[in-house]
Amino acid sequence: MSRSRRDRATLAAMLGIALACGAAGSAAAQVIADTGGAAMPQVIAPTTAATGYGTPGTRALVARSSTLLGRAVDVRGTMPGAAHREVILQRRDPRRGWRKVARTRVRSSDRFAIRWQADRSGRVSLRAVLGRREAAGRGRRRARLAAASRMSAPVVALSIYRPAMASFYGPGFYGRQTACGLTLTPDMHGVAHRRLPCGTLVEIMYRSREITVPVIDRGPFSGTYSWDLTQATADALGFASSGSIGYMRAGQAPAQPASR
Repeated sequence: MSRSRRDRATLAAMLGIALACGAAGSAAAQVIADTGGAAMPQVIAPTTAATGYGTPGTRALVARSSTLLGRAVDVRGTMPGAAHREVILQRRDPRRGWRKVARTRVRSSDRFAIRWQADRSGRVSLRAVLGRREAAGRGRRRARLAAASRMSAPVVALSIYRPAMASFYGPGFYGRQTACGLTLTPDMHGVAHRRLPCGTLVEIMYRSREITVPVIDRGPFSGTYSWDLTQATADALGFASSGSIGYMRAGQAPAQPASR
């Protein structure tokens, strides 16, 4: 075989492998529509930690979209006028408004980075504001400085999950009725919990992949674990064995069968 023909054959083989891998990846990301009467799950693709600070000269705030309660969250951003100033990170409290949670001193640019220890689960809103200047004048000068001190970067929303131990089940139970009155199938997305009402929607996170599924059964019955994932739910998350997950209540699914 000539060199040119050998090169063409090698290129064709490489293209074939790439197409096959892309098809496999797409199939793995799909969610099976048949949920056995349970609410349709919503799968969010894996995300990576936020990188960069935003566009220079603009107000920006960048942070990872989800993490576990108690973990450190790195928040980065840009804000004109932040050089040699203090930047304060605030968290929105439903009852008390914006509360200071962390601060940092910026050196010689408009970029800043703050680390916040996630201290509340659920949907969390964060923003960054400039601290007051040390020198304060009077009259209009003071008013301008006060206005500048309230200048903030855009608000970002994060999902903070509570950590818990989980296992999964399915094989050996297919065809049986769950405690919530559903027939368990290999394609059914849902979780088992000892106390939450049937139909309660729960968001589960595992290794930055997230899914929203309903409570469809009772369990697990081992004191070590708090959640039991169906096989389909575990597959969607890439959860291959028992281990730590994050969870958060998301609401109540409509028209769920009554618990038995």
